[in-house]
Amino acid sequence: MTSHEFQLITAMTPTSFSTERIMTTYTDVVTESSLRAFIGAGLRQVAKAIEQGQESLLAHGQIPAGSACERVGNWLKNQTPTYDGRVIELSWFRHLLVEEMDNVRYTLGEQAYWSGNYPEAGRLFNELAASCVD
Repeated sequence: MTSHEFQLITAMTPTSFSTERIMTTYTDVVTESSLRAFIGAGLRQVAKAIEQGQESLLAHGQIPAGSACERVGNWLKNQTPTYDGRVIELSWFRHLLVEEMDNVRYTLGEQAYWSGNYPEAGRLFNELAASCVD
């Protein structure tokens, strides 16, 4: 990844990317922006799993392979450092999760946020993340 590509990626808002684009764009360098992007993508993936009736699998700690949740879980488990040297820890993840849930609510609107299973998705994503570091 060139420094121009890195600057372009970090300048974009995570909500402008599709989940698939996030999974392929943020591959080499872990930054706060990429962590936020994966948290946002993970929220969407968990909300979709809830919509499809698959939340019981997630509630038992079964993280889908190749998902944003798995990537974040691995970063937490391995205490991966970001590009600027900050270690990805559970407390920081939780702080960013709250912020990203607020971003989703602002972007989608209150009705879509509440009807789209996002509060439950945030709770489950937090539980999945915690299970990775226990």
